[in-house]
Amino acid sequence: MPLEPSDLLPVQIVVMVQAIPESQAIDLRNLRKVFGNTVAVDDISLQIFRGEIFGFMGHNGAGKTTTIRMLLGLLAPTRGSASILGYDIVRESLPIRRLAGFLPDGYALPKEMTARRFIRYLGAMFGITGGSHEMQKKKQLERFDHAAVGDKRLGEFSSGMIQKVGLAQALINDPRVLLLDEPTAGLDPIGRHETLDLIRDLATNHGVTVLFSTHILTDIERICQRVAILHHGRLIANGALAELKAKHRLERTDDLYLSLVREVA
Repeated sequence: MPLEPSDLLPVQIVVMVQAIPESQAIDLRNLRKVFGNTVAVDDISLQIFRGEIFGFMGHNGAGKTTTIRMLLGLLAPTRGSASILGYDIVRESLPIRRLAGFLPDGYALPKEMTARRFIRYLGAMFGITGGSHEMQKKKQLERFDHAAVGDKRLGEFSSGMIQKVGLAQALINDPRVLLLDEPTAGLDPIGRHETLDLIRDLATNHGVTVLFSTHILTDIERICQRVAILHHGRLIANGALAELKAKHRLERTDDLYLSLVREVA
């Protein structure tokens, strides 16, 4: 029998928060993940500041998704450590998931559910009930232009609309940290523009820290000041995008990326 929102109760969490610099939201220290003989993530160390949109660049299979899944506690690291807002990704993954929003790549939705019911279901999972839930549901439906089609089955949505529902679910708990894996994939130019504006607003006006993972380099260029570039699991560049361009005497982000990848090939 499928669960109804009323069957789900909020979980009380009491944990000790690590002492970290006030400006720091995400901290990776020699993070490594090995699958059999394959090194998917090779000793990555980097820090992401609170309220910034940090670009995570790399080809498909570079290790971006594996890194994000480790940060959320969905994969255990082989070695190294990481924290989000002071919570350790191994020992304290549950509070991290309550404070973070996540949009995975290739997001799949329950096709028979309506958008309204799906958002209601997710709200219950986070313990959002009563009037606060109705306000949150209304906000998310209107934010992504789904109010008029809220009672339409998700299986009838276009790929762009599905991606917007994915973003809505990532924001249902008003996260302090947002982990986005290819958030503009499948969106038309207008949808991409609106999504990038929304991400910029969340960081600038609401202090949300965003890890923005994508292989669409023009999107990185539009909203990110600092970036990390992965290639075959290794961190080959990390820092301010403008400084990296100046150092390599290049003006375009795609030229920078290609140049750095060719250097290590």
